[in-house]
Order: sequence, then C-alpha cells, then structure tokens
Amino acid sequence: MIKKLSSYIKRIYKNTSYQNKLVLSSFILILVPIILLTTYSYYKNIQTVKTEAVSISELYLQQVRSSIDARITELVNTAKFISRHETVREILEKSPGSLPIGEQIEDLNELDVIIANYLFSTNIYDIRLYVDDGFIYSNRNTTTYNLSDINDFGWAGMFSEFYAVVYYTEPYEFTYISNNVRRIISAVIPIRNSSDFEQIAAVICVDMLEEDLLEIMAAADYINKGEILITDINYKPLSIYTSLDNNHYPEIINYIKEQETNPVSTGITVVDNNIIGVAPLWNTWVLISIAFMEDMVATQSYLGLRYLLVIVSASIGVYMIAKIYAKQNSKRITNLAKQVRVAESGDFNVQCVVDSADEIGDLQTSFNYMVKKIYSLLQEQYDLGRDLNVMELRVLQAQINPHFLYNTLDLILWAARRGDMDQVSDIVIKLSKFYRLSLSNGDDYISLSDEIEHVRLYIELQNLRFTKQIDLSVDMDESLKDYKIMKLLLQPIVENSIIHGITNSDIEKGEIYISAALESEIIHLSVKDNGIGMDQATISKIMSYGEVHNKEYSKFGGYGLRNVIDRLRLYYSNEANIVISATPNVGTEINIIIPYKQ
Repeated sequence: MIKKLSSYIKRIYKNTSYQNKLVLSSFILILVPIILLTTYSYYKNIQTVKTEAVSISELYLQQVRSSIDARITELVNTAKFISRHETVREILEKSPGSLPIGEQIEDLNELDVIIANYLFSTNIYDIRLYVDDGFIYSNRNTTTYNLSDINDFGWAGMFSEFYAVVYYTEPYEFTYISNNVRRIISAVIPIRNSSDFEQIAAVICVDMLEEDLLEIMAAADYINKGEILITDINYKPLSIYTSLDNNHYPEIINYIKEQETNPVSTGITVVDNNIIGVAPLWNTWVLISIAFMEDMVATQSYLGLRYLLVIVSASIGVYMIAKIYAKQNSKRITNLAKQVRVAESGDFNVQCVVDSADEIGDLQTSFNYMVKKIYSLLQEQYDLGRDLNVMELRVLQAQINPHFLYNTLDLILWAARRGDMDQVSDIVIKLSKFYRLSLSNGDDYISLSDEIEHVRLYIELQNLRFTKQIDLSVDMDESLKDYKIMKLLLQPIVENSIIHGITNSDIEKGEIYISAALESEIIHLSVKDNGIGMDQATISKIMSYGEVHNKEYSKFGGYGLRNVIDRLRLYYSNEANIVISATPNVGTEINIIIPYKQ
C-alpha cells in the first residue's frame, strides 16, 4: 500500500510542470524552516517562562520573609524596650495595697504617655499592660488590664519556661474595648519583680493585626492564583492567604512533611507544575508559598495562537511568492535564501535589500521585520535577565549582617544591665543611623559624605565592642561632599580592614585613613589601614574572581572585595577600577577609581 502511494506521488510529480515543481519545492523549503523556527521559539518561550517563574517565586519568597521578619523584629524590640524602661518597671513593681490613689493616678498618666510614645509606628496595632489586679487602673481594658486575665490565653503557661525572653504568639482572637474583636499576633514579655524573680509584676503585649501579616503575604501572590501560609515548626497552618476557590495547601504540606528534615531549610521546589517555596521564620514558624505553573503558562497561550497564525499566514504567502518565483529571475530568491540561512544560523542582525514593491519585495520586507522582531525579543530577554540580576543584588544589599546586629544588640543588653542608659541611648542612635544609611530608602546611590558617615558609625560601634581601638581619618575634597556614589562601597572594605587586617595584627591601635579626590573628571577613593597586610600572591587570589575558594582566600576578605568589584562593574561598567597594594605586617591600601559625572 505504501509503495503504491509512493509510486503514485512520484508519477504525479514527474508529470507536473516545472513551474509547479518549483512552486512546490520553494513552498516546502521556505515553509518548513518557518514552522520549525516558530515551534522552537514557542517551546523556548514556554521554558523561559517556567524558569523565570521559579526565579521570581524565590525572589518574592525572600521579600515576604524579610518583611515579616522586620515586622516581628519591631514587635519584639518594642516589647523589650518597654520592659527595660526604668520608669515603667518602677511603677509596675510598686505594691498597690499601700499606694495612695493620687499617686496611682499619676503613675497611670505617666504610663499612658510612655506607651503612646511607642505607638507611633503604624505596624503596631496596640500595646497592652497586664498589671497587678490591686491597682485602681488595672481593669480599664484599654492599655492596662488585670494581670489575672492572662490565664485566659493559651500562651500564659510559657512564663514557667521563658523567664525574660520575648515570646511571640500564634494568631489568636482578642476582644478590645467596644467589643472590637480582632485576630492579632503579640510579642509577649514578663516583667519580673526585682526582689523576687519568680514573681511576675506585669506582662507586656505588643500587638499587630493578622490582616497586616496577610497583606504582606499577598505580595508573593504575583499571579493572583496562589497560596501563601505560615505554619508552626510541625507544619500546622497558623495564617493562610489564598486567591483560590479550593485550597491545595494540605496536599503540599503532606509532601513537605515527607521530604523536609529538621532544621527547616530555605528552598524552591517544582513538583507536578507546582512551585513550592519554603523558608524558616524566627526558628519556630515556617513560610510556605505555592504558585501554580500551569496558570503562568496559560497566560502565554495567546502566543501559541499567534504562532499558528504566523504559520498559516506564512503558508499562504510562501505559495503565492513561489508562484512568482517561477516566473521571475531566480537570482532574487537566491539572495533572499542566503539571508534566511544567515538568520537560521542565529545571526538576526541582517537586512535584506528590498529591490521591488511586488510580492517578492513584500517577502523581503516581511523577512526584515521578522528578524528585527526576533532580534528585539532576544534583546528584551537579555535586558530582563540583567534587570533580574540587579533585583537580586538589591536584595543581597538589603540583608542585614546578623553577626554585627546580634553583637551590637548584645552590647546594648550588657549596657542596660549595668544601668548605663546613656550608653544604651548612644548605641541605639548610632545603630539606627547606621541601618538607615544602609537602607537609604531603597536608593542605589548615596552622597559620599553619607557613605563616610556610614563608615564612621560602623567604626564607633566596633570600638565599643573591642579593646583594640581604631582611629578614622578622612581627607575629602569638599567638591565631592554631596556627590552621589554607589552605596556600600567603602563600608565593606573598612569592615575587611578591621576584621581581617587590624584585629589579627599585634598593633596597639588600629588606624584607617580614607581619602577622596577629584582629578581630571576621575574620582580617586582610597582606604588605607595599618593591619597585617598581605603578599602579592594573596592579592592575586582576591582579584581572581572566584578562581580560588579556600580558607586563606576568605581570611583576607576576598569575597567582600569581590562583591565590591562586581557591583562597581555593574553600576559603572568598564569605567571603574580597583587596585590593591599591601605590604605584609605593614598594612593594606585599596584604591578605587570611578568616573565623575555631572
């Protein structure tokens, strides 16, 4: 049967006219590559969408995690500050039995003023003080409540395990005054009696609304067809955001339970076209995001129809053009075929000379439009990848150094225990300024004076921790004071100088010298220290862009300098440069060159 059909087709082809043979041949030769290219482009587009969906899901997961961590941190810090407030402790540790009513009223007014000062943040919904039932103001049910009322809450039993640690609760319902029932999350800390640590004088609750938490979680639902939830460490759902009619998260949780090991690790997994993101929150909660890849691919379905229309249109056009080819000089189609082969090789930066206004000229114009469109799409895809790298770098820059933060908070704690409230205030102000400059309202550029102020605050905070003191000297051209430079340019280098150079040396006092000068439209920045220095081999390793990954490389802060180098090239292209010079046991100097642009 097949042989007969093949013989019949061959016979028909042999007996047809040469013009029809040429039409048929041209039709097949031109249309088939278009179909293959279109099909391949559609497939690659779908694959790109899937790949980018995973990257975007991870980006949103980290963004939501960072936002929630910041909110919880604000609650916890507020609870700590109030619990350590000297006036608050003095008032709440008084014995109500022998306290005159007038003095109690004065104490209440003072408490209201103090609490009001902490309610300036829109992230905090309310602050509750559970005080001794003997106070006349204990049952106001606004700001102050009866201490005995805490027994109604499930978290009351934790005070036997946590003596002075802030405990943040699972979401629960609380009825505020005027029967205002809200679901809230609280940072809870007890104030224990100074004379009897086993006795609780008061309990502080700093509340945030669960709906605020859900609003943050909703930001990760970038396709409006997903689920984001917070669970406890055993994956029991605590807060759930979903934009679906039917919940799918129980199946996902069961899958995570089967795969996950303790401790919970951050990661993105694709299972059955579901993009599952898991990230720990404050060691006792887990953030889970679920996005459905089918919905993302479905949004690209219009491309399939467009590609089909392109193929159908191309089929009609090719046949008509082939008919004309049979009557015209074959040289024109030969030249066009050459350009098609160039495009097939991947070079879309080609143009075909349009030498007529007939159908062949239309084909030439269509070809030019097609390769221009493909080239434009490839350029857009490149730009999209570059923009994603910039967003990832901004997330990296926004992360707070946990060791520095923890060490500074520990310093604040010890100062508070010593009762040195002036030092506590000084440290908190410096730490606040330090991170305000680090964040800089999301801007990528800050003034040179702010960058140097950032370095100064970092050194002053480090001097409070370490016995070996560090002196900072700055020589800055006044014309550069307000010039905008890439933020976090000098601070990582100074941090490397302190941690890897000065602290490891035998010198009694560290010295860091920063200079900034403008010469011939070029800004010269220099950071010099008197640390242990390094040899030329180590400098070569640091500048080798990751070719060396060992303890010796990390010892000299290679990764921090590499990050600075990468960001310099990203923000200033090839116009920026960095040069390291050092002498062992003498010191290190790092020179940065960036262009001066008005």
